[in-house]
Amino acid sequence: MIINPTVRNNFFTNAHPEGCKRSVEKQIIDIKNLGPFKGPRNVLIIGGSSGYGLASRISLAFGSNAHTVNVSFESEPRGKRTGSAGYWNNVFFQHYAKETGNKHKDFLGDAFSVETKQQVIDYIKRELGSVDLIIYSLASGVRKNYQTGETIRSQIKTLGESISGKTIDVGSLEVLELEVLPATAQETEDTVFVMGGSDWQDWVELLDSQHVLAEGVKTIAYTYIGGETTGAIYRRGTLGKAKEDLEHKAQEMNLLLQNKYNGEALISSSKAVVSKASVFIPQMPIYVACLYNVMKAHNVHETIHEHKYRLFKDMVYGSSRLVDEQGRIRLDHLEMDPTIQKETLNLMMSYNNKDVFKLQGTTDFLQEFYEINGFQVEGINYDQDVDIEQFILDYVPTDY
Repeated sequence: MIINPTVRNNFFTNAHPEGCKRSVEKQIIDIKNLGPFKGPRNVLIIGGSSGYGLASRISLAFGSNAHTVNVSFESEPRGKRTGSAGYWNNVFFQHYAKETGNKHKDFLGDAFSVETKQQVIDYIKRELGSVDLIIYSLASGVRKNYQTGETIRSQIKTLGESISGKTIDVGSLEVLELEVLPATAQETEDTVFVMGGSDWQDWVELLDSQHVLAEGVKTIAYTYIGGETTGAIYRRGTLGKAKEDLEHKAQEMNLLLQNKYNGEALISSSKAVVSKASVFIPQMPIYVACLYNVMKAHNVHETIHEHKYRLFKDMVYGSSRLVDEQGRIRLDHLEMDPTIQKETLNLMMSYNNKDVFKLQGTTDFLQEFYEINGFQVEGINYDQDVDIEQFILDYVPTDY
């Protein structure tokens, strides 16, 4: 079948396997060209099928020759459904990772469930013995409370007054006004439950109790701090409360890991990137588009995988760690440079509505947004028929 992108309310409902394959391959080639570094041996990535999780997995598998275990919730292809981009990212990572000669395992399931956690731990015991790095990069808006059976949903809302900002409608290529309403106390509590640090802590404590943490073990979770443009959402809204909880849990786990393993729990603030959630946060698409323009003009722009490669090579396992007064790794220091911020904000104020589409940064934003789902990838003939069943036969492991 011919697979054309289907976008509904700024959400892709399909993915292109060949495009995903090419994207994964390109990331791997880039990391290999950056050269090897000394890092962890056995890595568990919770949420490693896309975005920063996938970039971390590729950086460590091909940069530091690590074994990797990934846990992600993905949709398999079925009938006319193509399957999710994350599903195909996992498949093609496995395909290319064969050359490493190491062990790479995917668990497709609910990372929040005790059952999934136990399956992963059993595999680690059997195949790896222990892990020396746990990356928590889960980006889910829904979490089941397994004690009550209730499904809890997060809410991207403000605390106090509503705010408005601009976003880009990917389907119509229009700039739209987006309003975010104030959260109730329950909505704030639910968002902390889904997107805070409690599940990350559950993973680490369960791994500890079952004796699969190695001496010197590290665990790291990703956050975003940003500036005033997105501050009302990221730091002073429901997301901010979830981030505060994430950072608080890191401090608690740091004490545990330091005392028992001479290890550490880390928070790393990443740069702003194009993600599936970008378009649902007021001002974020416009900010990222302008930021890309400015950072590229200053020759400090990084791809998502270059960004994570630098994190692990220089700051987690190297000697160039940059931290703030709260101990958070500031991998975002290039973005937050005062000159970059000032020029980005000036550019945002000078471009309104359709004028923003004249920016190369906006073109780059849209290109990456499509590429996340395997579309508009260079070198792919999208008019060519795609035999998904053949892709499954050729690439999907029999034990997947």
